[in-house]
Amino acid sequence: MGSSKDRGSFTNISVEEHFSVSQSSPGGQFAGPTEQISTAAEALIGRSTTLTEALKAAAMNVGHKPVETTDVAAIKEVESRAIGDNIEGDRGGVTAVASEAVARNEKIDKKGEKTNLQDVIAETDVKVTRDKSVSSEDAEAVVQAELNHSHRIIPGGVAESVAAAYKLNHDPSL
Repeated sequence: MGSSKDRGSFTNISVEEHFSVSQSSPGGQFAGPTEQISTAAEALIGRSTTLTEALKAAAMNVGHKPVETTDVAAIKEVESRAIGDNIEGDRGGVTAVASEAVARNEKIDKKGEKTNLQDVIAETDVKVTRDKSVSSEDAEAVVQAELNHSHRIIPGGVAESVAAAYKLNHDPSL
């Protein structure tokens, strides 16, 4: 992650009000839904809305795209919140698998040969041994992690799927 001089710093992230984002310094950009829940919520309807279910929804939505460092930041936040522990140095978790995939992908020129998000998230059931329902704090932290890393929310991606899961937990009638 770069210094605060070359990246925007975000504050006041709230999934309650359609991902309202205010920037405390220039350089950031929010790209994502403002009034619609998105296909991420559609993928979660009728399912348990836990953190790992939100990861699976992201895989359903954008799983075909190669894993990027932005995905790693969001996955790391999801995994640490799901298991309730600090995952730094854990080489066996989903975050480690995603990080290794990014490193491999950087060495591969042909897009079709790169490891995609769906491949990484397929490891979730084996790698994440605990889980919990998505809370407002979880959703906000995952959105913050993705924004801090790339200054945008990937439509249908991890942060948007976690926020959609929280919205469904908060108001199942959506």
